[in-house]
Amino acid sequence: MKMKNVALMAMGAGAVLAYQKYNKPVMKKMEEVKDKAMRKANNKLEDMM
Repeated sequence: MKMKNVALMAMGAGAVLAYQKYNKPVMKKMEEVKDKAMRKANNKLEDMM
C-alpha cells in the first residue's frame, strides 16, 4: 500500500469517530441556534404589526 492510501484511510476513520462522538451535541446546539433565530424573527414580525 502506498502511504497516501494509508493516510486517506486514517483521515476517514478519524472523521467517522469524530462524527460519532460529536453528532448529538452539535445537532443540539444547531437546534438551539435555529430556535433562537426563529424567536427573534417572530418577535420582529409581531412588533411590526
